[in-house]
Amino acid sequence: MTLRTAVVTGASAGIGEAFAEALARNGVGLVLVARRQELLERVANRLRDRYGVHVEVLAADLSEPAGRAVVTARLSDSDHPVDLLVNNAGAGSGRPNLLADQPPDHLDDTIALNVTALVQLTRAAVSAMRERRSGAVLNVASVAAFLPQPQGAVYAATKAFVTSFTETVHCEMRQFGVRVVAVCPGFTRRGDAAERGGMRSSPMPAFLWLDREAVVRDALAALAAGRVVSVPSARYRLLLGAARLLPRRALRRGFERLWAAPR
Repeated sequence: MTLRTAVVTGASAGIGEAFAEALARNGVGLVLVARRQELLERVANRLRDRYGVHVEVLAADLSEPAGRAVVTARLSDSDHPVDLLVNNAGAGSGRPNLLADQPPDHLDDTIALNVTALVQLTRAAVSAMRERRSGAVLNVASVAAFLPQPQGAVYAATKAFVTSFTETVHCEMRQFGVRVVAVCPGFTRRGDAAERGGMRSSPMPAFLWLDREAVVRDALAALAAGRVVSVPSARYRLLLGAARLLPRRALRRGFERLWAAPR
């Protein structure tokens, strides 16, 4: 599959910025999406100067209907077709806290970004790609999709939704030559406050951290190889394999202790 133009959401930092860098390095034109225009322009200018690719900038808040409408319109533009959508924008797990103590607005924003925006953008992309019988979507989920996460219930549930949704849309679109992949990284160094994350009682062990460039390489390799779910790094694949062997009750108890959830 030839990639000429890719839309990358959440492209101003972190994994999204790493996707933009990797694609530009391979000569792919870009449409970069994030909320803050100035940060997007900074990334866009660097990629234009370094790789000589065409880069558009769309400043849009995907938690709002108006922002989603701007991006879905670009994905649906038949005069400027998009070959790849990287749905990376989303709300992180945030400050650990019990569901009962989470602000309702924070929960609504998490669902709007991680579920509503991703669904609407995926639909717009695959609708256009089906007509051309070519294209791909990478939906960034998390290993949290497969595990209980006390104090991060809504985040983990949205990532489980993304993974299930992506596998199902893959089944629908494969006959039309459109590939859809769920990318499920673990803790990833993003160059921001996320790197300070960890359990309530202790920081995350160093071996659990992934470099964002490695996550992107694995995701693009999964796309090329036709894999539907990408779990970057052998260490996380091993951890998830071990978790599947445990009784679910034991897994829940283990994560309760790991996250040191207050009672």
